[in-house]
Amino acid sequence: MNRNLFLALTLSATFQCLAQTPEPFEVRRAEPVFEELPELKASEILKPELLKGPHYVVRDPVPTASGMNQFTIDSDFGVFEADGNEMLLQRLKEIDAIARLQEVSRTDEFKKSLVAAAKSPLNSARNIARDPAQAISNVPKGIMKFLGRARETVENVGKGGGNDGDGNRMKDAIGYSDKKRKIALQMGIDPYSTNTVLQKQLDDVAWASWAGGFTFSAATFPISGPIGAALTVTNLNSTVEELLREKSPAELEQINRSTFRAMGASASDTDRILHGGAFTPTQATTFAVHFKALKGVANRGAFVKVAAQKCTTEADALFCVYTAALMNQIHQKRPMVRIVMLRDFPICVAKDGTIIVALQWDYAAWTSGAASFTDDVQKLAGKSGQSAHVFVGLSGEISPRLHEELEKGGMTVQDRLVPGPLK
Repeated sequence: MNRNLFLALTLSATFQCLAQTPEPFEVRRAEPVFEELPELKASEILKPELLKGPHYVVRDPVPTASGMNQFTIDSDFGVFEADGNEMLLQRLKEIDAIARLQEVSRTDEFKKSLVAAAKSPLNSARNIARDPAQAISNVPKGIMKFLGRARETVENVGKGGGNDGDGNRMKDAIGYSDKKRKIALQMGIDPYSTNTVLQKQLDDVAWASWAGGFTFSAATFPISGPIGAALTVTNLNSTVEELLREKSPAELEQINRSTFRAMGASASDTDRILHGGAFTPTQATTFAVHFKALKGVANRGAFVKVAAQKCTTEADALFCVYTAALMNQIHQKRPMVRIVMLRDFPICVAKDGTIIVALQWDYAAWTSGAASFTDDVQKLAGKSGQSAHVFVGLSGEISPRLHEELEKGGMTVQDRLVPGPLK
């Protein structure tokens, strides 16, 4: 064979071979290392009975950001947004409650009671206590300064002290607030919800009941359809529900203040939680109850401090509330002894030395942030002097990739600890 022809054929075969050879390792490393947060579908992740009800439809696209699935709900009463799985359940209950309260408002008995209430001398009480959702967060601003002073007046009324007019008005306001709070709890909903549509409906029914003699019973207007079973049970902790039912906003404040201070929180941080505007009375109470349940766990005040100083929105507050609830849930099976702050995140240490990461997270993926956080947790475990074991407990779903990466790092992982509305 001609030498030049042979060389040409050899080079041709070599080039073909190289063309079929996988890319060098350096090139493959240029491919994406981390996952992108997906846009989930409500139709794929939610229990079927929650997707649609008589008065609402949950939109199918569900972006996930800041650890929370972001739901949008189209309803007969407007568009509602829900930050996270737990908030979705609350909003769906509230939509059902709004519908039932509107049914009540169409009855002849209600209309007559409303007319009677309008003629009642108790209108000043309604003006004072119109929105109990703000009863704590506004203290001591505006009219609530008067309420703070009037509380003492009420206490003195039975003793013959104070101004009778002030005392009577305040007693009326407290009675009206109690009525509204108990109607809400009777329906299995949060009386201090930030849902303004719900608050308006509650306000009207409570007013007709308190000042107009209207008799309300949630049993008369039960939740109907397949959604009923999913929404009937309240998602409030039983202790929290009892406190909300039995205690006024002012009493709740005193109880919560005492709880936070007893676990080492400063007076200023306690005030930020109770009056900062991020936590509703229900959320502050739930946070306090779950942290109180971690009896004997050292350094709880450190997380209260972060919650007080970092929370500026309801979503921030909910993260702290649900994280405390998850920590309490894990604590029942894996007793903890102390909390260590990793940056601004609470890490728990169990009696046996296990590092416990309680993540209130609806959907977690292997992102650069997850990788950085995992590295910090491993360093913290290493500092224990014996490379402590790490347990990661997640409220929602974890991606297969993240699960794999965490287990590669020697961690034990458990997700769906609080599946809520998920299939």
